[in-house]
Amino acid sequence: MDIALIFDYSRDRITGGPQGVAYDTMEGLKKNHRILEKEDININILSSTGTTFRSLFENDDTYSNISIEYFKKMVPSAFLSDINFLLHIKKRGKKIDLLHSHALSGALIGTVIKVPTVLTLHGMVWKEKYYAPNFYSRLTVEMNLLRFRYISSRLKKVFAISPYVTDEIETFLGRKYANSVLIENPVSDVFFTMQKKETENLLIYPGVITPRKNQICVIRALARLKKDNEKFHCVLPGSIGDINYFNDIKKLIKIHDLEKNVTVPGPLPFKKLSDLFSEASIMVMTSLQETAPLVISEAMASGTPVIAPDISGIPYMVSDGNSGFLIDPASPEDIADHISVLLNDCSLREKFKENSKQIAESRWKSEIIVKKQLDEYIKLRDMNST
Repeated sequence: MDIALIFDYSRDRITGGPQGVAYDTMEGLKKNHRILEKEDININILSSTGTTFRSLFENDDTYSNISIEYFKKMVPSAFLSDINFLLHIKKRGKKIDLLHSHALSGALIGTVIKVPTVLTLHGMVWKEKYYAPNFYSRLTVEMNLLRFRYISSRLKKVFAISPYVTDEIETFLGRKYANSVLIENPVSDVFFTMQKKETENLLIYPGVITPRKNQICVIRALARLKKDNEKFHCVLPGSIGDINYFNDIKKLIKIHDLEKNVTVPGPLPFKKLSDLFSEASIMVMTSLQETAPLVISEAMASGTPVIAPDISGIPYMVSDGNSGFLIDPASPEDIADHISVLLNDCSLREKFKENSKQIAESRWKSEIIVKKQLDEYIKLRDMNST
């Protein structure tokens, strides 16, 4: 069985998002290589993280059933990603039994050329369009909406990274959607094996600096904590997705005299970010829209207590009062109150740490997630052969 797996894999683990998921999935594929051999499954990864349009192929003798093809994105990708994937799929010149894409454009090509196609849907584009910062972003969202409408009835399966995904698809389409199966995001071994070296009162909120991530509400909550004489330091690592919003955050930090309490270091390499998870007392998130944030599952795997918004797919990840706190992301008071409780209750932090790790161990290890993925591939193969 030859499977084309379309996702943005790179040799080095980046901080998160779908590219982080790709790296962690590769970890799981390697751990399940005996299943690949037994079932005669060949995984051919197509990754648009290359530096040239000409393909670079990579094979590993240890994992002979896995190959990687790197090539460069065509820009503007909103319009040209479909063509890019089509050219590279056609270039392979051999039969593909199944195409599994983490990109809507890749899944579109699979359905157009009539290959059995599976999609892992990472974002609810019909929700995220409300937070698109510019014309090109909005146009990209509209293109993706058209892609999803076209492929939704043509896909063999949607791998839903949260039950929330299935709920949202059914709401968007206005009908039941039977082609969905729950396969959550895998988490890198780095987070399961790290030793906690907690720095007292250290808060982190990793994420791109954008209105959707709502870092401003964290700053307002921290201002309340400072007024109450709480001791803390908060680090907000992430790339700048909206420069005006970033400037508003910096202004607010200055207005509330939080320069010594808050650090906004920009994007961090994976090693430095994982060190922050090791050191953090609490991970805070105040996003207004998410699907199943990888930083939450990473925090839980590392034993870092989580305070996160009671929205979207997050309640399926965080058990309120048992493995973390769910808060109103629009309420600085609610956020501040829950941070204060956790900062001042070591035994509660320890409880959240142990319960979080147990949940993560049972649900998000890469070998567990990828085994489920391979089982679905085999089911689809067996259905097609009957």
